[in-house]
Amino acid sequence: MERFNICYGCMNPLEEGAEICPDCGYRVGAPHLPSYLAPGITLNDRYLVGKLKSYNGESASYIAFDKITESKVLIKEYMPDTLCTREKGTSVIKVNPDSMPQYKTFLSEFVELNKVLSKMRTLNHINAAIDMFGDNNTAYVVFNWLDGMTMSEYLRMNAGELTWEEVKKLFPPIFTTLSLVHNAGLVHRGISPENIIVTDKGELKLTGFCIADARTANTDLASELYNGYAAPEQYNSNNWQGTWTDVYGISALLYRILTGVVPAEATGRVSNDNLIEPAKLNRNIPANVSKVIMNGLNLSGEMRIQTITELVTQLFEEPEYGSKRLSSSSTQTISIPRQSSAAVRKNGQSGRGRSAAEPISRHRLFVLIMAVILFVGLFFLVMIMILSLDDNSSPFGTPDSSLASISETGGFSEETTTMSAPEPMKETTTAATTPADNGIVYVMNDLTGRSYDLVSKSDTYSSLVFKPEYEYNDEVGKGLIFYQSIPKTETYKDGTEILVKVSLGPKYIEIPDYLTLSKKDYFAKLNELGIKYEEQELETEDTLEGYVAKTSKEPGEKIDVEAGETLTVYVAKNPPKPETTETETEPPFMEDPFVGFIEPFPEDEDIIITIYD
Repeated sequence: MERFNICYGCMNPLEEGAEICPDCGYRVGAPHLPSYLAPGITLNDRYLVGKLKSYNGESASYIAFDKITESKVLIKEYMPDTLCTREKGTSVIKVNPDSMPQYKTFLSEFVELNKVLSKMRTLNHINAAIDMFGDNNTAYVVFNWLDGMTMSEYLRMNAGELTWEEVKKLFPPIFTTLSLVHNAGLVHRGISPENIIVTDKGELKLTGFCIADARTANTDLASELYNGYAAPEQYNSNNWQGTWTDVYGISALLYRILTGVVPAEATGRVSNDNLIEPAKLNRNIPANVSKVIMNGLNLSGEMRIQTITELVTQLFEEPEYGSKRLSSSSTQTISIPRQSSAAVRKNGQSGRGRSAAEPISRHRLFVLIMAVILFVGLFFLVMIMILSLDDNSSPFGTPDSSLASISETGGFSEETTTMSAPEPMKETTTAATTPADNGIVYVMNDLTGRSYDLVSKSDTYSSLVFKPEYEYNDEVGKGLIFYQSIPKTETYKDGTEILVKVSLGPKYIEIPDYLTLSKKDYFAKLNELGIKYEEQELETEDTLEGYVAKTSKEPGEKIDVEAGETLTVYVAKNPPKPETTETETEPPFMEDPFVGFIEPFPEDEDIIITIYD
């Protein structure tokens, strides 16, 4: 769709010449923030970018239009604005020279996060990625566009709060989804009314996943912390985070939904914890539910409920409260290892900031030993679960494929991962080079499994001189690269030649069916498949003239296209009809090829139309 007939605010059709969209009020030609993508540009030759919807320290999100599926999508652009800027007048991101290591590290985390989420796209209550590609020196992730409203908007339409009975019907799918996310080794860290979408069908969708440092204070990224919903450990990069971090977030969300009040910010509670129990704000909240929510909002990560399954069990099974910390024996959720921000990983600091000289009690030592044993067991269980995942289910190709690489001088080469991309060949032949000595060094991406036409025409690879060789390949689709002479991660300079082998498709191709197809349509099908053919005329009354009557090989049989085998296509030629001397003033019936047979009827009788299948 062209610029003049689509609104970049809502991606709905816009009448030609209209200045303001009647659906969303977006004004044509409205200014945009120069640090972000300009509405109207196209990404990956497929996605028409619209208005900027939101941004945080990790990424920016835009409404967009998929030209292939002709549907709205949401595109997330990796854009850590503390580490990079956008070149003026372009879409290209320029990385700050002293921030290159951090930029690459967070980019890798961003890609891996969305790869893991893509394997969960069969879950109905999560908006997982459907496409990913690299461009403009960064990475992009595409999601389905969700028609609906945020939980904040939903609450405003429902007197500001919901009853426990309503929550019990609405939230179980979110509990289950979050538990599965944790089992995959991910923590959300941003559970809040803004990241829960209520669709037009009344279903809840969990959105807004980010890398750890974007949801942790005092890191290299501008932190996005939701006041009242962020756990205490998110305000200190030295603290460990894990499933219990999301327990705090979901408990705070339940507190807000059931009472209509946002719980006090965690940092304020540390110095003066006067958080009122939910049941005291709303007498209709069951006592056990109120107590479990308060336990989920415990400021101590160790004393807090540890997993979502444990939280749900206690919410619905009404356990007894005989101790300070509720029992966790009923949980079946795998508690992922404690996680920290990049600052902790970089400095090698302890997650709780414990001094080396601080003594460990006998009880704590026992707990520590048991935790180690449990962790080892859980580690092997998680590894078995991960290995059991079908990597081919991911739309982003093999898990170890890198989306992007960055040159030594800050240049970036995007790499689009593809469905079921083949493993790169083992050859390591280096292509002959005729480099222009401009001092720029590039890092080679994995081109295997990608379209040669798109790669060779991409500005990203304008520094390469492509030398294609075309071969038949039964494993790789037609037009895709299956070998490159410069291996992935090897450096090269401007003007370097690269030999790529491009698939012509399989050498044996199944002959398509010709029934009900004209010769024009059938020949187009054969051309698309790369099957050679010759046309012969066949006189017959059994097939309409100009349509395919038969082929030299039956549909479903295979033909050797590599050997140049030719398929003979017989096109029907109807014999001339004999002249008739009979004259009829009125035919007994009229034949309608679309409706059926319309029987004649007397003028003084009711109209009767019989339709034959």
